[in-house]
Parts: sequence; C-alpha cells; structure tokens
Amino acid sequence: MLMGMMALGAMAQGGEFKVSGTFEGREDTVALVVVNVTTSSTIEEKVFPVTGQLIEMSCELKDAAMLFVVDVDNGTKGYMSVPAIPGEHVIFKKDANNITYLEGSQFYVDYNLAERSIEKPLMALKNFEGECQHRMMNGVPEDVVMKEYEEKAPALNQALVDAVTAYVKAHPDQDAAAALLSQLDDTDDMEAVAALLTERARGSVAANLYKSMLAAEQKEREEEARQEGMVGSPAPDFTLNDINGKPLALSSLRGKWVIIDFWGSWCKWCIKGIPDMKEYYTKYSGKLEILGVDCNDTVEKWKNAVKEYELPWLHVYWDKDDENGDNPLALYGVRGFPTKVIIDPKGNVAKVIVGEDPAFYEYLDQVLK
Repeated sequence: MLMGMMALGAMAQGGEFKVSGTFEGREDTVALVVVNVTTSSTIEEKVFPVTGQLIEMSCELKDAAMLFVVDVDNGTKGYMSVPAIPGEHVIFKKDANNITYLEGSQFYVDYNLAERSIEKPLMALKNFEGECQHRMMNGVPEDVVMKEYEEKAPALNQALVDAVTAYVKAHPDQDAAAALLSQLDDTDDMEAVAALLTERARGSVAANLYKSMLAAEQKEREEEARQEGMVGSPAPDFTLNDINGKPLALSSLRGKWVIIDFWGSWCKWCIKGIPDMKEYYTKYSGKLEILGVDCNDTVEKWKNAVKEYELPWLHVYWDKDDENGDNPLALYGVRGFPTKVIIDPKGNVAKVIVGEDPAFYEYLDQVLK
C-alpha cells in the first residue's frame, strides 16, 4: 500500500504554484511571467506597476515551468528567472546589499543555495555571450566575434559544468539539484551530470526542466536533418491570409525564385537583416519574390511592423492558435528565427539558412546573377 501511494504521488505532478515578495528600491514596472518550457507559450502573466509593495501571483501548473521576472520599463529586459514547480511557493527577498534571494518552500530554499553555488561561472558565461551578441548587433563582423567566442567560450562553459557537477555530487537526491541542470546548454554535459542524481531525483517534477531541454534538442536535430533532406525536393505548399486578409498560396509564386522569410517583430536579428533584404529585393527585382511569414506576433504588431519598417514584399500571417489552418513552421521544420527558405522557379527547395548569415546573400548572388 505504501509503495502504491508513493507511485500515485509521483504521478500527480500538477498543483498550485505561488509567488510572493517585494522589490524595494526598484522604480520600474515588474512583470511575472510563467512560461511553458516545451512550447515557450505563456501560462500566466501579471504586471505590477507599483514596486516596493507586496507582489503576489498564483497559477495551476501541470508540470515544471519557468518563472521570469521582467523589467517592463526597460525594453522587457529580464531581471531574473527561477523554476516554477507545481505545489511550491517562492518568496523573493532582499538582503542588505539589495540582492534578490529566494525563500519559501524547501525547494526554493535549496534552489537559492544551488544557484548561488554556480553564480560566478554562470554570470561570466552569460555576460560574455551577451557581449558577443551586442558586438554583432553593432556591426562587428560575425566571423570576428565567432572566432573570439570559440576561443573563450569552452573554458567559461567548462567552469559552469564543473560548478553544477560539484553541487549535484554533494546533493544527488535533491530536487533543486535536478532543476539546476537546466542551466547547462550542452545536452551531453546535461546527461552526464544527470547520471549523478539518484533515481528519485531524476524522477522528480523538477527534473522535467532538463528533460524537456533534452527532448527539444532531439527534436531540433530531427528537424535539422529534415531540412537538409528537403533540398532538391518540391517545396511543401501552404496558404495563409495576406496583410489584406486574402488567402495567398505559396504555389501561386512559382516561376520566380522565392524566399520564405520566417520572422517576427520581436526578433532582433530579423529586424537587423531588413536593410540587406531590401537591398537584394531591389537588386533582383523581377527575378525574386519574398514571402514574409510572421510568427508569434499579434495581428496588430505584425501589421505595424510591416508599416514601420516599410517592407515592400509579400506578407502572410501564421496564427499559431488556428489548429485547422496550415502550419508552415511544421512543414519546413523551423527551429530558429529568422529562417530563410530559398525556392527555385520550378518550386523545389534550393537552400535553407537559419539565422542572419552572409552565406544567404552570397548564395543569392550565385544563382540570380
């Protein structure tokens, strides 16, 4: 009977997740956002325009998620993030130096210590990655930044792996140790450290955070292989509504070179690439058509972005909530933004490029000149 009750307890993963605390000394607007780690969709969101007062929020969770504390007044810049675990209560506190730490249920007491144990190497890696992105966004050639990244990142990442490993070795049966694995980026490192956990910890709800990341990585590999296999094959057709609300089929553009541009107004790299996209749209006018597929925007934000950036090509909108409509992201295995799919005049996929990559424009010059 006892074993049966334990098994039932392990299956019953859902529960109420609670957040409370204060953010004294901050003048900005704070938003709490609970996000599904598998789908990246928002589960619960609440904005608190008056800081320094008690902040409270709760929501029902079926599985482990992530809680993001966002500085709304500073371009939605992230302030901090912690695991959101069903049945747990996190309390934000401040010490004498105005540094946030966690209290609440035992999980968060443990997680606070776990996070502090890896804080130095984690921040060193994140700051370096942020610096690299900032430099590329400000015009430093990508190859220059990537060369420096490849030289310095491995040592920074290994320091983080070592810190996480040390904590897990010292606390192998702790749920917080299982959750800490989600701070690692490399799935091989994640699996290696996970092997140090007890079987109970690996079966905890908190462990689902790193398990979902492993599953996402596997899916990304499968979609990457799928994209590579699409080259030379007929481009999957789809129909979505254009900016005037009229259906537009990809197949209607056959006879020209076509670029399907999967983008969104929220995507900094998508926006950064607009000037070059405009240049090439003009350069190969008559030979080339671009079909922008807006993803993860509201209709209003999509239309405003098209107007603001004066995008002269064709545009359609993908409604992720329309279960009966075409899903071009699934058809083309889109795993990052921007993704550009180049289709030849016969309607076959010629090339798929993820990210803002100079190779995209080099390829266009090869086939269109």
